[in-house]
Amino acid sequence: MSSKLRPLEDIVLSVREPREIKGSLICAIQDSDIPTLDKRKLIVNIDRCMTIKDIQRLFYNALLKFEGCGVL
Repeated sequence: MSSKLRPLEDIVLSVREPREIKGSLICAIQDSDIPTLDKRKLIVNIDRCMTIKDIQRLFYNALLKFEGCGVL
């Protein structure tokens, strides 16, 4: 089962500025068909991240969760 976050992986891997990653991910998540409650949680948690590593860790933990291998 593939997560709805999987198409956003390129953003996380290619962008090198935390603010730019945050903005791009938040816009992409808002435009996705992810359930509203999950969207809110993701956006709040992304906004709290301070470094690229924090964002990547959050993204991949969420990705695993939505693919059924959750660590969150």
